Amino acid sequence: MEATATRLFLPLRLRPPPRRPAAGGFRWRSAGPRRVRVAPPRASLDSGSAAVLLDAAVAGTTGYSPASYYTSLGLFVLSVPGLWSLIKRSVKSKIVQKTFVKEGGGTTAPNQVAGEILSFFTRNSFTVSDRGEVITFEGTMVPSRGQAALLTFCTCISLGSVGLVLSIAVPEGGNSWFWLMTLSPLAGVYYWTKASRKEEIKVKMILSDDGNVSEILVRGDDVQVEQMRKELKFSEKGMIYVKGIFET
Repeated sequence: MEATATRLFLPLRLRPPPRRPAAGGFRWRSAGPRRVRVAPPRASLDSGSAAVLLDAAVAGTTGYSPASYYTSLGLFVLSVPGLWSLIKRSVKSKIVQKTFVKEGGGTTAPNQVAGEILSFFTRNSFTVSDRGEVITFEGTMVPSRGQAALLTFCTCISLGSVGLVLSIAVPEGGNSWFWLMTLSPLAGVYYWTKASRKEEIKVKMILSDDGNVSEILVRGDDVQVEQMRKELKFSEKGMIYVKGIFET
């Protein structure tokens, strides 16, 4: 009996209460002699919150500086008058003066060179208006279909760029700004009606000591002067001519 009573009054060994996880930390679970580290549950976003965050991130990365935008717009507007300048200059002569020599650097008799020059200008509807040390040829320049088509194309591209800029600067107009491109044929019409003009080409032959032609001075419209150089196979003095990739 005494032994049994003594056993009943022995103190019981109690386990310590489980520790509560700290806020935002990890929770420990007891599994016998080992402790297992369990990560806290991750927070999840619904589709609406994710879309809001994505829109905010995109807006932050694709923004632009209003100062740089309006600076670029101002420079573009200032360059637009260059289009009108291009159209006006297409109907005016560009007078140049060049000195030519025969290809290969050889000399030729004056009568032969004069005959070749006279034949060239006669084929192009020029007439001799003055004879002397300087020979003057007069003729009428006619419009070129290729030039009119090229001018119309360049104008169409330029007006398309203007429409693009205006659609960004003034979005109220929408795509209607691109209707400006329909005005491009007017540039070709302007060229076709204004390109006809009177031209003068002056030619002077310089003779060497042996009486042959050493140099030919030509002054006039650059288109006619260049055409003359190609057909008569002249070379500009002091320069080496290199054929283009489209020339035969």
